[in-house]
Amino acid sequence: MNREEKLAALFSRTHAGIKPGLGLMHELLGALDNPQSRFLCVHVAGTNGKGSVCAMIEAVLREAGLRTGRFTSPHLLRVNERICLNGVPISDDALHAMLGKIEAVEASLSRPPTFFETLTALAFLAFAEAEVQIAVLETGMGGRLDCTNVVSPLVSVITRIDFDHMAFLGNTLPEIAAEKAGIIKAEHPVVMAPQAEEAREVIVRTAAAMSAPLLESGAHVSLSGRRQSLEGQRVHVETPEADYGTLRLPLLGAFQMEALATAVCALEQVFGIFGSALSPEILKKGMEALSWPARCQVLQTDPPLILDVAHNPAGASALSDTLLELFGRKAKGVFVVGHMRDKDAEGFLRGIAPRVAHCICTSVETDRALPAEALAEHAKRLGLRVEVRALAEAKSRLSERLADADFGCIAGSVYLAGAWLGPGMDAGESP
Repeated sequence: MNREEKLAALFSRTHAGIKPGLGLMHELLGALDNPQSRFLCVHVAGTNGKGSVCAMIEAVLREAGLRTGRFTSPHLLRVNERICLNGVPISDDALHAMLGKIEAVEASLSRPPTFFETLTALAFLAFAEAEVQIAVLETGMGGRLDCTNVVSPLVSVITRIDFDHMAFLGNTLPEIAAEKAGIIKAEHPVVMAPQAEEAREVIVRTAAAMSAPLLESGAHVSLSGRRQSLEGQRVHVETPEADYGTLRLPLLGAFQMEALATAVCALEQVFGIFGSALSPEILKKGMEALSWPARCQVLQTDPPLILDVAHNPAGASALSDTLLELFGRKAKGVFVVGHMRDKDAEGFLRGIAPRVAHCICTSVETDRALPAEALAEHAKRLGLRVEVRALAEAKSRLSERLADADFGCIAGSVYLAGAWLGPGMDAGESP
């Protein structure tokens, strides 16, 4: 098969939907000689910020000279981005070779693996065969029944928890927190970002029951002297272990400070397990080299144009706060927004509403997309000025509208961000 045929075969597995549970993963990985046991790992769950935390941890571990792997989802342009070896997306040849090995054992399984189960096993195979020393793994959804939850991590990390994927994880924060806390392993340290008290209580209780040492990043890491511009952020980082000095973070947004503190906590734990201290120089160089596209990414500065993957109410509020800090309370922008059917579109729009002068509603080509007209109805109910445009038209309309706005912003979906950055993206579904 050529690349397109291989990808079509891979993405056809999305039709199987989501099947929470670990039984099939244990079968599949057993048939592949358990590649997940051949590298160390850090396991990250949460609702918001877990991708940034993964990117930060991996970048610093790589700067320290370790052979690294990173498994995150979804992708922006190509599915290869989900599986990185030493910071580089897996090659087409390696992707196809690993997929072939999975296809060779499928007949022995109780059912065919789903898209995300296949990708997870593929990542584990790729990491094992590349002799990765340590991998950073992001859960796809939840934690307890997420198919990444077959590893024994050096450190488990739980970022801030909010409402998302309620059909699978529950309708209350304690229910969702219980699912996320399912990645905690007995006697293995866990790092927790700041949480709403009802979610925090669940994680604290779970860690105690598992005799897992718990470190709360908000209390452990001191961040001061933060300064932000369109070029990035500078902040002084200090913990009881070390004074790391002032470092530069390319990612924008006060919410990234929470991710930074969580990553630093996790890194101190990992280096401690290795019997060494996290070097301030390594931390600074790793963070400065960090690349994590479409996370408050500045596409242009004159006039300012921001691209972000925020897609739920909490993400929208964080984006709104960042725009407020960058451009001031009186500043209003022209937004291009696209959303998915299974997300809280009105909650997202409500979060960005204080920053919106004009909203261009659009839609991308995926079955999960919310029609632009339906998105516009949500926006109108909130009193926003709205127009509906196809994606190609939305780009030209944004350019026209920017002349009368303080800034522009594209947000609401990873799919929209991917389509904006480049045409012809792989049509894969996120978990």
